[in-house]
Amino acid sequence: MKGLTIYDYLLFPIYLYAVFLIFKRLRLKYKDKPHLYLYFTWGFRIKIISIVIYTLLINYVLRGDGVNTYFGEGEHFAQIIKDSPSQIDLLLTSGGEYVNKLAEEENKGYLLLESNYMVVKLTTFLCFFTFSKYMLICLIFGFIAFLGSWQLFMFFYNYYPTLHKQFAIGALAIPNVIFWSSGISKDTICMASIGFLVKALFDMVVKKKNYLLNITITFFACFFIYTIKPYILYSFLPFFTSFLIFHIVKNTSNGLLRWSLRLLIPLMFFLVGVIFFDSLEDQIKEFSSEKLMESVTNTQTQFVKQAATAEGSFFSIGEFDGTLTGFLRLAPKAIFTTLFRPFFWEANNLVMLASALENLVLTIFIILVFTKRGGIINFFKKNSLITWWIIKSRSRRKKELKYYGPYSLWKYGTGKFI
Repeated sequence: MKGLTIYDYLLFPIYLYAVFLIFKRLRLKYKDKPHLYLYFTWGFRIKIISIVIYTLLINYVLRGDGVNTYFGEGEHFAQIIKDSPSQIDLLLTSGGEYVNKLAEEENKGYLLLESNYMVVKLTTFLCFFTFSKYMLICLIFGFIAFLGSWQLFMFFYNYYPTLHKQFAIGALAIPNVIFWSSGISKDTICMASIGFLVKALFDMVVKKKNYLLNITITFFACFFIYTIKPYILYSFLPFFTSFLIFHIVKNTSNGLLRWSLRLLIPLMFFLVGVIFFDSLEDQIKEFSSEKLMESVTNTQTQFVKQAATAEGSFFSIGEFDGTLTGFLRLAPKAIFTTLFRPFFWEANNLVMLASALENLVLTIFIILVFTKRGGIINFFKKNSLITWWIIKSRSRRKKELKYYGPYSLWKYGTGKFI
């Protein structure tokens, strides 16, 4: 049976000490900033606890892809390479028929997809440094994900240093995010990659430093996300790129250039979007409406089967007929389920109860956003990163700059804007 052995428990303290030495060295960077030093320390402690809980829970209770497929096949392919070193090229081979034939019988079909095989390849690589022990590989995966989360925190901290406590909670202390990025999984790799990607782009474009290092980080982060979950990249890059461009525009001293860029940027994004999707039509055809509907239908079918066998948690949002109308009809319920469920009365195990507690906090937070201090409109007016229209108004006592929404072009009859 794949999973934990006595050697995992014997070797874990040794590897944990090695990881701690790396963490301790990285923490020295923040010795002159007590709050960052504190967040980095406690974030690491919470992550290590989460890794241990995740490893035990996944191995003894939940099982699933992390143990049976990703670790199981990683151990299997590592043994193939050990037996025949000429097979080392398996680490550079893409998923498909060839590697699928080498997979163990119970995992036939999984390695046809490069997104699955990428996780297996990373696991195989780490097997050579961990004696193919599950807990040790989870430790390395989880620690890298923690560093990615820290990079994400530092990005927001650089922009809003006074909100360091809130961002520390958001990036380092959300239970579901911490837990599901603590082991061998696609989520762990993508969590680490998105954090490093955000910080690398920020350092290159805004801080203008370490170009070679950040270009390298950007390349590998994009590669892993695109290979494993490309829709994350499609969703992230346009908005983050617009944020970087608006940052440049905001800090441009030449008024004429600033307004020219504001007019040209939307047109540029439209043209780039058309060219991008046209040139990548073949690559992203799996995200066409037909493929999307087919994928959703298949996923829903698998969830129904899972519920029938009482494995894990399952919520029914109604029958999906595979049409766009059906998709739109079920979308509100699906979004609501994603954000707010499970409820307390739906929790039938400890994992679901923890998720219900987290969702309760999220529900209270969303209610406060809509009701406290002017509601949702005031929230976006004060916090949106794309509210860039700055209106100059004059008063009798002094001149002041005021920030309004993109459609408020006139104020107090001055008819002027900058």
